[in-house]
Amino acid sequence: MKVFGSEMHIVTLLIIAIQLVLLTNFVLTSLKKRDSKSTNRFIWFTISLISYNFFSGLFPDEKIPIHPTIQYIVAYGVGLYTALYYVHYVYSEFDIGHLKYFTLRHLMAVLISSFILCFVFPLLIWNDLEIARKLFIFIPVTVAIAFLYRISTPLMKLYREKEGIINRFYRNRIATGYLALLSIVFMPIVVAFGDFQVVEQLVVNAGYFVLAVALIRINIYQDLKKEQFLHRLGYSDEMEKNKSIAILQYFYGLDLSKREIEVANLILDGKSYKQIGKYLFIADKTVSKHASNIFKKTGVKNRNSLQLEFEKSKK
Repeated sequence: MKVFGSEMHIVTLLIIAIQLVLLTNFVLTSLKKRDSKSTNRFIWFTISLISYNFFSGLFPDEKIPIHPTIQYIVAYGVGLYTALYYVHYVYSEFDIGHLKYFTLRHLMAVLISSFILCFVFPLLIWNDLEIARKLFIFIPVTVAIAFLYRISTPLMKLYREKEGIINRFYRNRIATGYLALLSIVFMPIVVAFGDFQVVEQLVVNAGYFVLAVALIRINIYQDLKKEQFLHRLGYSDEMEKNKSIAILQYFYGLDLSKREIEVANLILDGKSYKQIGKYLFIADKTVSKHASNIFKKTGVKNRNSLQLEFEKSKK
């Protein structure tokens, strides 16, 4: 069912409407929260998906006073940008190390160059969408199949990890990122079979909604870690107002990121860097970098000094 006499399907319009509601909610959340880097990243991610849904749903349309060639280039170009930003978002937000041969830089070089050489130029020269599609789509499909294989290996390894239940949140967090990538991986495969707007929109946006729920869960979990950190500083709901304000001012003065708060809690639990890396599913070097930032911000030299500093803060 098309809406307003355009080429856009009602399903596409509903998806855009839901995303606009989510966008409004996350913008308001970003304005309220101090550390909103993840939320801001998701806001831009949502804007890119809305743009993709709008242009891929609306273009091409003979009723729109824009040359069809321009409509095709815009629709495919926005789709390509969205796919690349999708990968960037998942890599950044879910602590997935850039996969060998599938770094964002490699993907950009291959897909953007093939888009220009195999889609834009042929479309401008022959003004034939079918020729341009056939020349171009082979490369994204090949990349998608290879990417799918590359994702499946660490995903299976992740679920073979025989760790305790305490690691489940972090393991599922990374697994969610890998699974969400499947949506964007199947995007060029669906496009290769033809113009099936509803199928394409549902496939691509399924991953987006999974990531939206995941971000909400992550924010709730990290708020709990922040609360745990404040308790280590001696904060409690029953304490005197002046003292609680002083602790909160000290905490915000440290300007620790959410990840640094997680690492600091684990250091104060007495875990080694190797244990923390395994617990959080991140590299030991990454843990060391976070620890170095924590020591610098708290004005201590090492983990022992950090422990003493926090014991002192409670008094």
